[in-house]
Amino acid sequence: MPWFARILRVFLGVTFVFAGAQKFLDGSFLHQGSPDYIGTQLSGFAHGTPVSAIMGVLAKAPVPVGISIAAVEIAIGIATLLGIAMLTAAAVGFAINFTLFLSATWHVHPYFLGSDSVYAVAWLALAVAVWEMRRALAPGRAALAPLQDVGRREFVRGGLVAGTAVAIGVGAKALAGAPIVGSKGISAASHAATRPAQTQAGPTSPAPATSSAPPAPKGHVITTLSSLPVGRAVGFTAPGIGPAVVLRLANDQVVAYSRVCTHAGCSVGYDANAQILVCPCHGAEFDPANGAAPIAGPAGTPLQSIHVVVDAASGKVILPQ
Repeated sequence: MPWFARILRVFLGVTFVFAGAQKFLDGSFLHQGSPDYIGTQLSGFAHGTPVSAIMGVLAKAPVPVGISIAAVEIAIGIATLLGIAMLTAAAVGFAINFTLFLSATWHVHPYFLGSDSVYAVAWLALAVAVWEMRRALAPGRAALAPLQDVGRREFVRGGLVAGTAVAIGVGAKALAGAPIVGSKGISAASHAATRPAQTQAGPTSPAPATSSAPPAPKGHVITTLSSLPVGRAVGFTAPGIGPAVVLRLANDQVVAYSRVCTHAGCSVGYDANAQILVCPCHGAEFDPANGAAPIAGPAGTPLQSIHVVVDAASGKVILPQ
């Protein structure tokens, strides 16, 4: 095998083993309600992409799909490293990354900033290298001939790959950390991205009603301060904006933002432990205490802020009409 193909083989093999194992090591990946839950990712990938129908079907069974994806990635990586069923491994690897290019990184512009397109080309180059190598070693034999003669040795080698993949997956899952649990009411959804705006929130300490108290503002009641402890968040739908979240940062500070990530349109979740908003699709993080400004990941602009007020008499958090 030429050296360029060996380099691709090692890089792709190690990367796919790592990618699959990392999913099992992440306690939140298969845990519903966590910011990086696989179901949330699949729902986000479905928005405005060429394979939205496929993502929608997969999102109906997120946990089995997540386990299958992680296990297949490990198996492909092992097969690539050991030189087992190379054409099959390269073809499946190409299919995975090309599908991710059409979903996970479809909204990334320019396209070359999305790594999935590069990985798809790398798998294609490896497949061509294996094909050409087989033709050079056996000029009179079809390059796909080995696929037509699966004997005992090939069966054992395939079993070795599958068994090793399962062992790595089980071991990684056993070492997984505790899942990050999101706040009440924040679920998977996705809508078109919108432009940032200024946030405004009213006072947040309920006060006894008096005859001189101003009338309660008209609008939709999102929640109440008694149901929204400090450091927690509640999801809601804002008219004309879509999925949104209201957060209580302190006793006297309530803010609300769109949950539509400004990078690729996926819906962010709230990490109650770190008190940040996290996009499950590409890892963008936003600081709700600083106008939802991006603090990590590929997003370059803050989340859209939403004007909410708090009725001092009742403690209701209201989205004004």
